[in-house]
Amino acid sequence: MRSPAWRFSLVALAVVAVDAATFLLREEPSPYVITAIDYHFHDAHPTLTIEAGRDLVVKNAGSNVHNVTIEALGIVHDISPGDEFVIEDIARQLGPGTYELVCRFHQDRGMTGQIVIAGP
Repeated sequence: MRSPAWRFSLVALAVVAVDAATFLLREEPSPYVITAIDYHFHDAHPTLTIEAGRDLVVKNAGSNVHNVTIEALGIVHDISPGDEFVIEDIARQLGPGTYELVCRFHQDRGMTGQIVIAGP
């Protein structure tokens, strides 16, 4: 007959194995992707709502240089055709609220959008 301590050890080992498997199998949240093309931000015009823990990727799929300006973060970044710009966990950096996204080259053509950071 086996002792209760043996059963406890077996249960503890099973719990650790399940926790390890859960950790290893969890998926990282996918980034939000905005495409800059034809003088607009596709998927951020007029508004994109972003949850905590997710990156924001802006891809330039056009033939012109575009720009990502988010004044609240002090970001002014040019993106050449075919390139992308990543802002890691943008919600953590900004906090809940609504923020303007602008292409400083094409703002006069309406290349603007809003990023809404969801609350906790």
